[in-house]
Amino acid sequence: MPVLLRVSAVLLSCLGLWLLPVVGQCQEVVQAQVLENFFPYREGFPTVGDIRPGMTIDRTNASIAASVLPPDILKYIAAGDFSITVQETTDLPLRQAYVDATLGNYAGVVVGKGELQHYVAGRPFPVLSAEDPQAGLKAIWNLRYRDQGDSAQMLATNSLVNRSGNVERSQSFAFYALYGMHRPDSANNLPQWEQQGIYSKEYTQVLAPSDSEGNQILSMIPDKDLLPPDLWAYDPKTRRTRKIVYTPYISPGRGTLLVEDRSGFLGYIHDYDWKYLRTQTVLAPGPIRSTEPTWGGKGGWYIVDPWELRRAVVVEATPNIAHPLYSRRVIYIDVQTSLPLYAFAYDHAGNHKRTFLLTARHPGFNPWDNKEWVAQIAAQASIDYQLERANNFQITKILLNRALSPSQFTVMALMLRGK
Repeated sequence: MPVLLRVSAVLLSCLGLWLLPVVGQCQEVVQAQVLENFFPYREGFPTVGDIRPGMTIDRTNASIAASVLPPDILKYIAAGDFSITVQETTDLPLRQAYVDATLGNYAGVVVGKGELQHYVAGRPFPVLSAEDPQAGLKAIWNLRYRDQGDSAQMLATNSLVNRSGNVERSQSFAFYALYGMHRPDSANNLPQWEQQGIYSKEYTQVLAPSDSEGNQILSMIPDKDLLPPDLWAYDPKTRRTRKIVYTPYISPGRGTLLVEDRSGFLGYIHDYDWKYLRTQTVLAPGPIRSTEPTWGGKGGWYIVDPWELRRAVVVEATPNIAHPLYSRRVIYIDVQTSLPLYAFAYDHAGNHKRTFLLTARHPGFNPWDNKEWVAQIAAQASIDYQLERANNFQITKILLNRALSPSQFTVMALMLRGK
């Protein structure tokens, strides 16, 4: 029986995980379930039918994967757009500090309006139940508060690719992120940011092409979902710094993804109604062992590094606002890491519009000497089948948990960098 649906009679007797604090014997039972979700492959990797490591799934045998691939991936394999090579499932254990923070803090966390109440650190809802009407909403909060480290420094590229495989536009940039709240060790939180309710700050600088080189953005991300990020931009052409408005429903750079499409879902949680659909074994892009993924298939749109069987939570999101593009989206979230595996968006006629494929980087690939593996996204393919274009995003270098000063993430610092 699927891990997240294996709610035993003992667990049910614990008064409902989503309703009351967990105490006594029930706490021991629930903690065992928590650890099972962090380490879902301790008793062996999943197997499904005749799917085996080393095999290729393509248009000639696509039906063999019908139970582990979403229909809106399977149909493009059956059409010959791309093929999948299968590898053995990769165990991706998270930082022990994050697991410990989860075990020490999950009890009593509840969903409030646009925020979590009593949330300290770790995975806020490490056990989901199909009987819980808020299970889908809790799953997306798990994605939001997945372990991303205390800081990150990255080099990345984003390319717009047409159906012929030609790159219409490519941009490279440097990205820095510092998390001030909900670190696994709360003693390491940044007190001033906590007082201001700032979850994280991000700084982005465009490195190429020349027509946008030097553009910079400072993002201050609030902990409360009801509040918009505080954004400031520096324009090298005018040498001016100005405050800009956060709009999650635009496509920057004439691309094929909205701001909220990044990282599986990066929009306002409260703009959607979330529904838990199921937990299942899926075939998804496996973690890569290189600085860049292998792009292939039709147009070079797809991540064609080996895929693998993984346990995933599936949620559906329906906008409760007048969304300009989507009538719904479906997101597959990795049970072990809470990373997004893939997502799908549908237009107002109910037609499949976009697919988002995501992958992490293998813990065994570490040319940057990071001391700990953190479940960071390494690449994202954003394919728009109606526009017949894709955004290929990849992180080519990442430094994790290195010293970054909060003073680097201020409007004054943004202005000084621009001079």
